[in-house]
Amino acid sequence: MDIFLLLFTNLIPLYILIALGFAAGRWLHVDRHSLGALAIFICMPVMIFGFVAQLEFKPEYAVLPLVSFSISTIMTVVMLVIGRRVYGDNSANLLAMCGSMGNTGYFGLPLVLLLFEEQWVAVYMFMLLGITIHEATVAYYIAARGSFTVSDSLRKLARFPVIYAITAALIFNFMQIKLPDLFLTYWVYFKGCYVIIGMMIIGVALSKIEKLVIGPRFLALTFLGKFVLWPALAFAFNAIDEAALGLFNAEIHHLIMVLALVPPAANITAFAAQLNLKPEKAATTVLAGTVFALVYIPAVLVWLGFN
Repeated sequence: MDIFLLLFTNLIPLYILIALGFAAGRWLHVDRHSLGALAIFICMPVMIFGFVAQLEFKPEYAVLPLVSFSISTIMTVVMLVIGRRVYGDNSANLLAMCGSMGNTGYFGLPLVLLLFEEQWVAVYMFMLLGITIHEATVAYYIAARGSFTVSDSLRKLARFPVIYAITAALIFNFMQIKLPDLFLTYWVYFKGCYVIIGMMIIGVALSKIEKLVIGPRFLALTFLGKFVLWPALAFAFNAIDEAALGLFNAEIHHLIMVLALVPPAANITAFAAQLNLKPEKAATTVLAGTVFALVYIPAVLVWLGFN
C-alpha cells in the first residue's frame, strides 16, 4: 500500500498540469496545435537528442522498436476485428484507434521521467520509434479507412523531427562526442518544458469538448483493449523474454509495461475530428481513460512488483 500511495502521489502533479491545461484552453483560449508544435518540433527533439547521445548503447536495444511496433499493430487489428463484429459503421475504426493508440509521449514520457533514472529514458525513446511508425502508417491508415494512403503516412513520418534527433544523437554516441556543458544546462530546462507542455496539451484538448458522449459498450471495449489486452501482450512478451530469450533486464521489462499501461492517446481527439469519427465520443473516451489511469497505473505497477 505504501508503494501504491507513493506512485499515486507522484502521478498527481501530472494531473494538476492537465487541469491547468484545461483551464488555459477553456478560459485563456490557448491553442492545442501551437502547444503541440512547441512540444513536438522543439522541446522533444532537443530532449531526446540529449538522452540518446549520452546513452550507453547496447545492441539489444535495437529490438525494442520492433517489439512496440508489433504489439501495437496486433492490437490495432484485433480491435478493428472486434469493432466490426459489434458495430456496423465507422465506430469500428475509432475503436481500433482508442484500443491500440496509447498516450506514450505526452503522458508516458513524463511518467518515465518521474519513475526511472535518466539512463532508462533514452531506452524508452527507442520503443517510441516503433509506436511512432505504427501510428504514422497502420493506425492512421485504418482510422482513415483509406483517406490516408501509405505514401501519405510515410511522408508524415518523414516530417517527424524525433527520427532525425535520434539519428543525430546516435552519430554523436557512436563517435563518442562529448556534449558541451552549456548544452547540458539548457537541456535540463527543455526536459522540464516538455513535461509541462506535454501534460497541459491533454487538458487543452479536453477543454475543446463541446459535449460528453458516453457510450458504455464502446467505453468497455476500449478499456478491454487498452487496459487489458495491450498490457497482457506486453506481459506475455516479458515472460517469454525472461524464460527463454534473455534479451532484457527487469528495468526494460518495467519500461515495456509502462508503455502498455498508459491511457488512450490525446491525439485521438484531433484525428477523430479530422476524419469525422464521432469526435465527441472519442474525446469522452480519452477523458475517461486518463482519469482511470490515475488509479490503474499505480495498482498494476505494484502488482507487477515495481518499486
